[in-house]
Amino acid sequence: MGIKKITAPSMPEAFQRVKVEVGEEAVILSSRVVWTGGILGFFKKKQFEVIAVMDNDDQIPENVPAPTLKAISENTGMKPNEYEKSLLSELAELKEMVAAGRKTVHPDLSVYPDPIQTVAGKLLDQELDESHVKKISERLLENWRQANKEPSENETMQEAKKILAEKIDQFNFSASSNKKFVALVGPTGVGKTTTLAKLAAHSALEEKKKVAFITLDTYRIAAIEQLKTYAGLLNIPVEVVYEPQDFAKAAENFADYDRVFIDTAGRNYREAEFVHALNNILSRENDLETFLVLTVGMKERDIDPIMDNFQQMSIDRLIFTKADETKVYGPMVNIMLKYKMAAAYVTTGQDVPDDIIQTSPELFADYIFGDGSE
Repeated sequence: MGIKKITAPSMPEAFQRVKVEVGEEAVILSSRVVWTGGILGFFKKKQFEVIAVMDNDDQIPENVPAPTLKAISENTGMKPNEYEKSLLSELAELKEMVAAGRKTVHPDLSVYPDPIQTVAGKLLDQELDESHVKKISERLLENWRQANKEPSENETMQEAKKILAEKIDQFNFSASSNKKFVALVGPTGVGKTTTLAKLAAHSALEEKKKVAFITLDTYRIAAIEQLKTYAGLLNIPVEVVYEPQDFAKAAENFADYDRVFIDTAGRNYREAEFVHALNNILSRENDLETFLVLTVGMKERDIDPIMDNFQQMSIDRLIFTKADETKVYGPMVNIMLKYKMAAAYVTTGQDVPDDIIQTSPELFADYIFGDGSE
């Protein structure tokens, strides 16, 4: 491990020198503005001072205690001043914390310049997975090093939004594939029936399609009545399927309709048997598009077993509901990246046909950075 102080006319140049003189894996301990030269206090030059250390953690066994200040000084052949002693002491303390198994709330942010720390902290506060935060921060740092001038906090924030949008732009964000049958599946309480009514209303009122409903949710009388109420307001028919074998007949009854929206029962889909039973019904229809509905506020540990069980079904895209009931949006992005699946819609309230948004990568970046939640 070696510590080095580097002074340069600009922060990007200082980072470039750290990269060359200390190494690609250098850790920035601190950065500050200093003034040098001048005559009688005048004509001083602004300089940027960076203190960096090369920390080869991958070569140190986990059970080796953190290096002492004396050992660091002997290895580097330096005699650190009081300021550097303080920094080295903090580094040693951090190593001891890691060795003891303690974890900081925002780990490793101190290695980045202040604007990047601010962005990374915001991403962590939004519960974006730490692995994604690290990759975004590294991209920001690389851009910072290559910049002709020191980026502002706002410029860094905008660049982070762009990087985040690019990460999820690999998925299919189109609203619909225009298949005839549209099924919404998902656990109890996520708002499937209301969301289905919003989609049907848009198709009937905006696209002027001939629309119908099929409901498989015979577990809750209230769900059937709710769907019938929406159907009455939209003046569209409803077929209630009580037995799996009746689904084909209901679908045949709507042979001359453009779009048929299928409501399904909310069940504990952490249990694979319920997903299997649902799949047996819906898999009989080839011209089918299926959306898995999840609430924005669901915990990822609860979503994971649901997603795992639904792997046996052909889920086309996600829908996130109740975005108006939370201020934390990182889990949406985590789920899309983990399961490589886009969310086509986000709902923001109970109003039908309003309160539903067709998504884009940029929309999720806006949510994360506070521009899409109002």
